[in-house]
Amino acid sequence: MSRARVLPPVRRLLQWRTAGLTQQQMADLINKENRERLGNEFTPVTRSAVSVALSRADKADQRPSYPEDIPWTPIAREHQKDHLLTMLRTGARIKRDDQSVPEAARRRYDNFRSRLQRDDQVVDYNDVDGFHLVERRAGIDDGLIRKPSD
Repeated sequence: MSRARVLPPVRRLLQWRTAGLTQQQMADLINKENRERLGNEFTPVTRSAVSVALSRADKADQRPSYPEDIPWTPIAREHQKDHLLTMLRTGARIKRDDQSVPEAARRRYDNFRSRLQRDDQVVDYNDVDGFHLVERRAGIDDGLIRKPSD
């Protein structure tokens, strides 16, 4: 039988960090609570596990978003790696003068943008079908995306 390793929600770890607890103090507190709740049927949480959880939380909080360029929210998990979304993200990064965008990605984006312009198309999204290309509406869709209805 597998033994549970139970970490509290990240927001709780962040609250403890704000209150001044060290990562080891957090691990000790988590293990005490787990022992009271689960007896000996848990794998002790290490300081390293707390560190990783906090590190991931900080990175998640710092993930850039581009609401002007990608206005749909939320985007379903199964659509997160879609090529059209990748192109929109790349375009948003280029627009913000992100020097870390590789030259190959810049070329792919330029080709993508040219193809949309040539074919008079824009990107649209819905949570069922995902991202897809649709015909540009004259006088309404003036960028790369289907202008969302208000």
